[in-house]
Amino acid sequence: MRRHKHLFEQVTSLTNLLGAAKEALRGKRFRPPGAAFFLELEKELVRLHEELQGGSYLPGDYHYFTIREPKERLVAAAPFRDRVVHHAIVRVIQPLFERRFIEDSFASRPGKGTHAAMRRAAQFAKQYRYALKCDVRKYFPSIDHEVLLELVARVIGDSRLFQLMATVIDSHHDSVDQYWPTGGDLLDVRLQKRGLPIGNLTSQFFANVYLNPLDHFVKHELRVRGYVRYLDDFLLYSDDRRQLKRHGSLVQANLAELRLTMHPDKYRLLPTRLGVDFAGYVVFADGRIRVRSKSVRRFAGRYRRMLWELRHRCRPAAEVTQSVKAWVAHASHAQSVGLRRVVLGQRRSLCRTSESRGYSGAGKSSARGVRGGNWNNNSNNLSASNRNNNNPTNENNNIGFRVASP
Repeated sequence: MRRHKHLFEQVTSLTNLLGAAKEALRGKRFRPPGAAFFLELEKELVRLHEELQGGSYLPGDYHYFTIREPKERLVAAAPFRDRVVHHAIVRVIQPLFERRFIEDSFASRPGKGTHAAMRRAAQFAKQYRYALKCDVRKYFPSIDHEVLLELVARVIGDSRLFQLMATVIDSHHDSVDQYWPTGGDLLDVRLQKRGLPIGNLTSQFFANVYLNPLDHFVKHELRVRGYVRYLDDFLLYSDDRRQLKRHGSLVQANLAELRLTMHPDKYRLLPTRLGVDFAGYVVFADGRIRVRSKSVRRFAGRYRRMLWELRHRCRPAAEVTQSVKAWVAHASHAQSVGLRRVVLGQRRSLCRTSESRGYSGAGKSSARGVRGGNWNNNSNNLSASNRNNNNPTNENNNIGFRVASP
């Protein structure tokens, strides 16, 4: 396998650092760290360039906080200048690793994502009778730094870039384990750092690199045609239950070589006719696609809270609109017209409350301001009998709406 050299100058060039800074700022333009960096953009980039070239660059301290949706996780936010370095590294090395990734790996890759992963899983569900659902237990906290650097070294032959990547990887760890290498004595103990910070761009990229050997093992040694992976969640398909059980045992052994373990509660053999949960959806052998029930309940609860906050003027209408549009876009990839009607059925009370509190004026014009999105927004559509009438402007029966601003 070819190892790539002469990459460090590309990563640390001012042109690449400028592009990386713009990518790191995307979606965070009005947050203080990014705004402060761009206020002195030229000075910051030159200083970062000189530190990288001189070998004096050191990552800053992470800001740790906990999120509880979809489940409780500890997220590590790196300083903005470190995020620029992360983007600069990935911009150069990602094309080199892309050639080595299999087609059916979908996380954090250009042109892929959750919806592409779901469609591929749905395609396999229609072809095979059974699916083996697998999930790696505590994936990000379990990633072994030594194993990861060995995998990186197979592709990156530039010693200066490799050292920079090692510095980024070692800037965070969740635990340090002790282990004794085979053939060593009792005193030959080694420390084993584990864990990548959830939140870094490099962590998402390295997470794909780490499971790439598993992908090739399943596809090329086990010769499983029906295989799809999204990060640490993956499916194996077959018409033979016994074969899937054998493959499952071999996959667990391969994960053990990567110092990972299978999640015991998420390791299941399922008939595809009963539905397979993957990437936020449930796909069926007959072609049906449903939104995962847990995510529906989670959004419904969040939506009720947002409506309450909107009525009490604790949350801007634009935030509610953005959140609803994102969920509708997600749900629209499944058969969910009726589901969206039920979940978003509280919009009537929102309209009445908005009018009574003076959010959007009074009378019919305020009601027309509340409904929108892909609606054919005319007065006829405001009556209950025509609420889902999108003709003649479009045919998609989308029930999206737009919340009126105060």
